[in-house]
Amino acid sequence: MKLVTLLPSATEIVARLGLENNLVGVSHECDFPEAVVSLPKLTSSRINTDLSSGSIHQSVMEVMKSAVSVYDLDIELLKSLQPDFIITQDLCDVCAVSFEQVEKACQEVLDKNTQIISLKPKILGDIWDDVQNVADQLSVSEKGREFKIEAEARVNEVKARAGNETAPKVLTIEWLDPIYIGGMWLPEMIDIVGGEVCIAKSGQLAPVVKKEDLAKIEPDVVVVKPCGYKLDQTLKELELLREQLPDWKNPPRIYLVDGNSYFNRPGPRILDSLEILAYCTHPNLFSDFGERYKTGIVELGPEQPTSP
Repeated sequence: MKLVTLLPSATEIVARLGLENNLVGVSHECDFPEAVVSLPKLTSSRINTDLSSGSIHQSVMEVMKSAVSVYDLDIELLKSLQPDFIITQDLCDVCAVSFEQVEKACQEVLDKNTQIISLKPKILGDIWDDVQNVADQLSVSEKGREFKIEAEARVNEVKARAGNETAPKVLTIEWLDPIYIGGMWLPEMIDIVGGEVCIAKSGQLAPVVKKEDLAKIEPDVVVVKPCGYKLDQTLKELELLREQLPDWKNPPRIYLVDGNSYFNRPGPRILDSLEILAYCTHPNLFSDFGERYKTGIVELGPEQPTSP
């Protein structure tokens, strides 16, 4: 059975189900587990991701206006691989190759027996269902059920440990310029870790806000996790972040986290993301999580960032 995955979360789902060795091709963004990095890359981006967040946003908008996809799909490579299954998404054309691109490619160059599995998660339950759906279609249903048991156990542990603690106001930032607030599964995660959600609504797209909108709220915790940004890339935009955030009367605790590896990938590591969020929300209660994920978290002080 030959598998192709066209987004990082799909690759991580396949690996979690024990089918990593069946992968014959992945997207250019797939980097976990480490072994998949050497696999053929079926996608590439039309956007220079080394630009500033404002320039990246502008480039994406220009590409979308021209009705051209942000990503290219290597049709000839896909044809040569002849996968049995392609796992893609039908959620966000900015996050990965569009479903329409994949469907068209299959019709043009692949055998009619090639099956497309499309992911479209909006809340945590959708992520668990996607894992099970992939497991069922790839004939490893028990592996999917095992993951669901693990997910429920880890969620329940966080809920129990958060207990009846006072709920701090938690703001998560998805992009820096313009400012997007984490939506979809993020509000639900904030509830689970014992926080109070600011601005966003569960299952809905990330809202865009202005600096004056942020000035109207007084968050206790701000978690900055730009979509697709590794931690070092976020650190390069510290000055921009300081400019974008208002001068709140009571300065919140601000954490920078690896948005590329966590939070924005609706796959198995969303559970790691939940534990990181738990630490940021209640650092005293979840100090063990802070230690476990310390390489992916930076606490931002008044002048310079310091490791937790």
